[in-house]
Amino acid sequence: MPTRLVSVVLLLACALAGSATAGDAPPRKVEERILRETLAALSAREAATRLRALRDLGGLVSIDPSVGLAALPRLKAILRLRGPVERARVLELLVRIPHEDARTLWLARLDPEVESHHVPLLAAVRATRQLPADRELLRMLLTAVRAKRATPARRALLLEALGPLESPAVELLLTRPRAGEHWVEASARALALGRRISVRSVPPLLALLEHEQLAPRIHAWESLVRLTHRAFLADAKRWKTWWGERARSKLPAKPSPPKAGERYAAPRPTHVPHYYDLPIPRPGSNVVFCLDASQSMYGDGIDQARRELGRTLMDMPSTHAFEIIVFNEKVMPWAGRLVPAHPVLKHRAIERLAQIEPTSYTNLYGAVEMAFRYAGRGAQRLDEAPVKLDAIFLLSDGAPNRGQYRNDERIVKHIGRMSRRDIPVNTIGAGEEVFPLLRAIANATGGSFVDAFE
Repeated sequence: MPTRLVSVVLLLACALAGSATAGDAPPRKVEERILRETLAALSAREAATRLRALRDLGGLVSIDPSVGLAALPRLKAILRLRGPVERARVLELLVRIPHEDARTLWLARLDPEVESHHVPLLAAVRATRQLPADRELLRMLLTAVRAKRATPARRALLLEALGPLESPAVELLLTRPRAGEHWVEASARALALGRRISVRSVPPLLALLEHEQLAPRIHAWESLVRLTHRAFLADAKRWKTWWGERARSKLPAKPSPPKAGERYAAPRPTHVPHYYDLPIPRPGSNVVFCLDASQSMYGDGIDQARRELGRTLMDMPSTHAFEIIVFNEKVMPWAGRLVPAHPVLKHRAIERLAQIEPTSYTNLYGAVEMAFRYAGRGAQRLDEAPVKLDAIFLLSDGAPNRGQYRNDERIVKHIGRMSRRDIPVNTIGAGEEVFPLLRAIANATGGSFVDAFE
């Protein structure tokens, strides 16, 4: 059968399988020829062919889950050799194959020390939504989350993956903090509770609104918004008052869509993260932080910069996305792409900030130019697809003395061209020497300037 017809056959087979009832004949078996062609396509040279084969294999697994074992060697090869989108599809598939080898492979990838890219990592977390009542999957996750050697980030991902599973043990894990719980685990519990569409999720989320760390409070807030369709400020007292006034027997219904005359009015966000008093106002914002780590930032300068950026990251809901570009003479992107403000990714970014050691000179233009590359506007095209950037934040304490452009006028001119005034560059001055340049950059791009020490 020609490869292009495989998908059509799979759709028909899935439809037949889905229409069967408990009293019908035994489940259909996958035709050997279709399986062979699908497996061969998993090793094709073209990524588009492999992605179609992964989709087709998903259809085959829906008909006969045992066929996933035949594909396991090729799925392992994709995890080892291919890009993040293909790895994500494989991880979504592995959890549906009811065999220990497949699920052990999936579980091993549910670890930021094993899988560095956020797309497959978060796909592995979301995959459990497909199987809320799978007892074997539940057993494996409970065993892993209780392992003494699990890192906080690993445990956080496991907790979030447990969220959709139906079990009193899961509810107990998510509602009661572990002794010595790290903030990243508390944040993951908040997100997991938000994915359990139950009135019982609300009280533990209200408790997390009073957590001593900012990130769990923010993720508890976003889960409460998701469950209740209310958008109060991230204030525990306000939420508790509202909840206490309700019957609390069921979650509120989703409100009706806005009337025709209201649909074009942008909703005002109730929680707005800030960076040095500069707001990040749009829900779901994509932002890049450029941080000066030249020698002159040594000491109090870099310490304050770490604190401020760390606090901003903790304050961002997981619907936001960010990247950090550290620069001195070199330009050093942290992730090489924008990543969601997920608790585990925040944790990794804050760990990176703690390792920064100021040294060398100042390549200010190179850092900003790299930031614009994420929007497809820099000197070179990146591997990742361009995104809609909402803002760039640039912190520096000294005049640029390295990079393609060092003259203030030329720096402002070229940054302004890249900005087109629809991507503002907000600037933070940590040294008076560079204030005029930073003000000029902000003015040329529609951004704002602030003094870091005011």
